[in-house]
Parts: sequence; structure tokens; C-alpha cells
Amino acid sequence: MIVLAGAAALLGALVQSATGFGFALVLSPALFAVLDPYEAVTTLLLLGPPLNALVLRDSESGDAHVRLLVPVLVAALPGLALGVLALELLSKPVLQVAVGAAVVAAAVWQVHHRARRDGGRLGAFAAGLVSGALTTSISVSGPPIVLWLEARGVTPGVFRATLAASFLALNVVGGAIVVAAGGIGAVRLDVVLPLLGLCVIGHLLGNRAHRRLAGPLFRLVALVLVACTGVASLVAGLAGL
Repeated sequence: MIVLAGAAALLGALVQSATGFGFALVLSPALFAVLDPYEAVTTLLLLGPPLNALVLRDSESGDAHVRLLVPVLVAALPGLALGVLALELLSKPVLQVAVGAAVVAAAVWQVHHRARRDGGRLGAFAAGLVSGALTTSISVSGPPIVLWLEARGVTPGVFRATLAASFLALNVVGGAIVVAAGGIGAVRLDVVLPLLGLCVIGHLLGNRAHRRLAGPLFRLVALVLVACTGVASLVAGLAGL
């Protein structure tokens, strides 16, 4: 089963580096299938910072709008605490179902959504709070911030780099909180280190794809694959209830 996690880490890193979004969507269902919830979330939160740092390094200077993220990240702080509470109280099958539902919903929204939403202060607060809760419960924090950034109509380069900056901040703070709550035993270096190597390879492939491939087709293919992982997580979680 660890082979499944390795393939998901490679694909997830490729998708995120190419599109700015998708690492946790792909890898989270696989990790929840092979690890306990604390180990799965901790592994995701440890792998996220190096990958997002690589995306930021390879982005154009000035693409990451950090000031834009300040209200989102402030609002995320109480959400991070709520997420840890959910991780503590909910069973693994319930969390697998939550992961699957979040992944499928995000993929479907990304394929079909075209309308503008609230990109102002209310949107920033909502995006931050929900992203914080998702970070420390199922480690799929992207969809709310994706919605918010698209509502602001940012360019693809700004979208990709700003997402990477937000994920980097949320992963670092969320990872520290989850490790503190779950104990150092939740850190599986025998899993993290091999997956980290695959993430680097995936990033290199994804960064090349980002520069060379037509965005819409690649994005559609990536989202279809992401939706498949979400369905698999839903099935596994429902079977365990």
C-alpha cells in the first residue's frame, strides 16, 4: 500500500507544481488509506513546506502577493484549532469520507465554476477560517483559498505563487500544532523521507509542464485524476463505517 502513497506523492507534486493546486487532494486519500489519521495529516503537513518552497523559488519575482494573504492567514488561526479538535474526535472512516467529499467537491467545482464570488474582506475571512480547519483535520486546505483568489481575478502566475505562499504558512503552523497535539510519535520519517524524494521529482516534472503545456487541457486531466482519488477515499471510508 505504500506504493500507492508513493505514486500519489509523485502525481500530487506534479499537479501542484503545474497548476498551483492539488498536492493534498491527490495524496491525502492515499495516506489516510495506509496510515492512522494523525500520521496521515502530519506526513502531509511535513511534505507541504518543501514542495511549496520549490514552487515559490521557481515562480517569477513578485508573483506571490503575500500582503493579500494577511487577512486570510489571520482568520486561519482559530480554524487551525477547530481542525485539531475534529482530528481528535472523529474516527478514521469519517475522516476518509470527509477527505473524499472535499476532494470530489473541489474537483467538480474547479471543472464547472465560472462565476465570481466575494473576494473582499468577508471572502478573506471565510477562506481563512475554513482553510485553517481543513489544514489540521484532513490537510486539504486549498479549495477555499482557490475560490477566493479566483474571485479576485488574479493572473495564473500570481494564483500559483500566492497559493504556494499560503500553503507554506498554513503547513508550517498547522504541522507544529498537529505534532504538539499528537505527539512526536505521529511523525513517520520512514514514510516522509521517501515521499519527499518523490515530491522533488514530481515538482521538476510539474514545473516543466507548467512552462510548456497548455493550461486548460492539463488542468482538466489533473482534476479528473484528483476526482478519482476522492471517490476511492469515499468508498474506503464508507466501507469502514
